[in-house]
Amino acid sequence: MDEQGDGKWVLQWLGEWQVLERDIIPIFTLCVKRLLPSTQSPNATDEDREHILKIVTMCVELFVFLTWNMKTESPEVKMRFTQILQMYKRMFAKNEVIFGLLSIAVMHLRKGHNTEREAMLVKGVLYVFRNILAIPDPLISPTSKNMSGLEVHDKLLAILDTELAVDFFMTLLSSADDRRFKDLRPILVDVIYYMFYRVPVSALFDEHGAWFEHSDLKRGGRHPTFGGVYAVSTGEGTIMPVFNAREVLRPFANLFKKPDKIRLPKVEPECPVDYAWRSVDPDAIPILRRIAAVFIESCFNPFIIAMFDDLKTATSIVNDTVPRLLYIAGYFIDVSLANTEIDLGCTCAVVQTQIFGQVMRFTSTYMELKEWSSLEPAMYCIQQILLALSKMRGTKLDSLSENVLSNLFYDGDALDLFVKLCRVYRPTKMRRQCLEQIARLADTFLNTLKAYAESKSGMYIKKKIKRSAKKKAVNDASQPSVSDEPVAANGDMDEDETNEPSVPDSDGELEDSGNEGGVSSDDENIDTEQMVERSFDFARFENAFAVNEVAKSFTNLLAPPSAMEYVYPMLYRIAITCQRPFLFFKKRTMDRLLLMFNDELNFPHRVEMLDLVCWIFRQYMVVMDVPDLCKYYKAEGLNNKLAVECVLAFLKNTRFGTSVKPVITRHVVNLLPSNKDTSKNEDDADVGQDTEDSNQLAAIPPVPVANDTLEDMDDDFDLDQYFNF
Repeated sequence: MDEQGDGKWVLQWLGEWQVLERDIIPIFTLCVKRLLPSTQSPNATDEDREHILKIVTMCVELFVFLTWNMKTESPEVKMRFTQILQMYKRMFAKNEVIFGLLSIAVMHLRKGHNTEREAMLVKGVLYVFRNILAIPDPLISPTSKNMSGLEVHDKLLAILDTELAVDFFMTLLSSADDRRFKDLRPILVDVIYYMFYRVPVSALFDEHGAWFEHSDLKRGGRHPTFGGVYAVSTGEGTIMPVFNAREVLRPFANLFKKPDKIRLPKVEPECPVDYAWRSVDPDAIPILRRIAAVFIESCFNPFIIAMFDDLKTATSIVNDTVPRLLYIAGYFIDVSLANTEIDLGCTCAVVQTQIFGQVMRFTSTYMELKEWSSLEPAMYCIQQILLALSKMRGTKLDSLSENVLSNLFYDGDALDLFVKLCRVYRPTKMRRQCLEQIARLADTFLNTLKAYAESKSGMYIKKKIKRSAKKKAVNDASQPSVSDEPVAANGDMDEDETNEPSVPDSDGELEDSGNEGGVSSDDENIDTEQMVERSFDFARFENAFAVNEVAKSFTNLLAPPSAMEYVYPMLYRIAITCQRPFLFFKKRTMDRLLLMFNDELNFPHRVEMLDLVCWIFRQYMVVMDVPDLCKYYKAEGLNNKLAVECVLAFLKNTRFGTSVKPVITRHVVNLLPSNKDTSKNEDDADVGQDTEDSNQLAAIPPVPVANDTLEDMDDDFDLDQYFNF
């Protein structure tokens, strides 16, 4: 039956007729009891058991079809089926049904070898668990009364825990490296994901309490059916356990407010990870804590290693499984970092150079393919890995952290990827939450890179560059060089296109000497790529983020303010550290900065942010008062004249924005001409001199990037210009 075709109407009729509740579930539970050794009839023959097993198999197949989601259907069909699925979820949230499903799966997995039909039956049972966990509860308002019965997810988790289904999942997850369970791994990704469905990490820590109070969790070793404890070498002759001495599972005792003027995507993309956080029942918090603790300490490393090994041969990563795997990895690293009781070695698998490299490649691929919904969990995973690596420094895992960070920061293309991520945001294509994740990742990356660079006396990176054999003769100086050509303005760049960093021509030091292979100067240009090693300067590398696109993107998070603890450092870096406040002198950007003067807003770093905004506005007012400066910086005026007057009055009566020396002042206005031939006639042309101040005039501090206009430097950005030879 094709549930995505005409067969969906059959599924709808079966739901409306309540066939599942009245017929299929009773038949299934009755047949399971007759299969179990403790409850089966003593006179039952093998033929009877075979007949009953066929009935159970057909029931499981029907369960899979009936509980399958309809996310690809139209909104009307999806809504109709969602109501039916929510009704199914309440029917499955019963002890006897969960016990029956679990008994069938365990009964076959205990065998050393399964037939194809038995393997499909076990997989079908896991599909049923996955499907019912994936059914979303109705969104109930916290103020609603007598509606708690509609929220079934936490009740279902409690039943899964009581019937030891959670422990069954943990057994399979901890033994994911077993070849018998290779086909079950993608389903297990969804199972663990949906168990923590819409649960933020902070919800697990809202209430105080020990994570390992349960006495069963203090016994050592993995389950005896699936082998022993893993161990890894730190690289210095020290052997340490990957897992703490805590048990994977308990024994199978019983057999087993939307603000205005926010630019939203034109079409909301289908996201494989649901970030619509929900309120969690307080009674479910201890269960989720126990599941998280057991998964991290006994299942995380073997499961992550097995899944990433499978992805090496995957033909495509554009699916739901890979983004959810990346989200799960980041989520549980986040939990482990927030809980001091969990050893850092429990999540060391994902910080290995090989797996981290795969995560970086997935991120780059998603960005190139513009798979924005998949890019978000990939960035979240990288952020948590960087945080874990930073925390590992100075501990027994310091050598592991040092190895991974040295490989990461030695690769110039990897550094280039983080710069591209900050420039890729498009408000009509991507969710605002994706921009927030970009801000979090950029802040974590730059802090980690800075701390690593400061701990080294010298740092080098490798970079792939292009060498070309010139067609023009060397003595042909009549034609202008490429670097002398004007760069087209791109202040209003197309929202749908991403400017890729370009690789400029070599600066002489990298030019090929001689004509190798008999190639004359009149032949065609031949581009060759070569890896070179260059010294790294963090202060110069920061300039790669001080471009128009980054300033424009990050100010989107000011209206309304969100993720400000990550936005403020980037805006400070652009305006003050890199001395480029003129990148904010655009109408839409300045309108967002105006919101920071609203006293009703409350957000982290509010005072620091107000001081920075005042510093920018003081220089903006100077530029707008001088037409030549306004033209030079391509500054745009604000339509809200009343707001401008209020800001001026505020700046006259406050010391905000005065603690840092300004880059642009009223009496520092000597503009250097771009044409060298006319420079003699314009050397003394001082623009906008302040007649009230007799101080000596000086030149505006030069922008530390040559051959680019101030506004369009981001269009010709290349990471090479921030490295020393």
